[in-house]
Amino acid sequence: MPTESALQAQSILRDAGLFHGTHYPVRLTVYVYAVEIERRNWNLLFAGLAFWGMDWFNEIWNSLVFHLPTMPRCGAPPAERPT
Repeated sequence: MPTESALQAQSILRDAGLFHGTHYPVRLTVYVYAVEIERRNWNLLFAGLAFWGMDWFNEIWNSLVFHLPTMPRCGAPPAERPT
């Protein structure tokens, strides 16, 4: 069962009104990838994709740990359990 602070963080995270100006970094990223593909710089392209893949792996693993009832979230101090 998620704690009160975790539920509050999820409600803020899922609020679509907080995404102001996020299209600029996405556009920059797509531009950089397009330039590197045009230059045929495959090492940099695959390094970026590997970094993105590791981020996906970390997020999925952390969400699985978050849903296990006996373990705290990674990097978070253990909360006191009600008796």
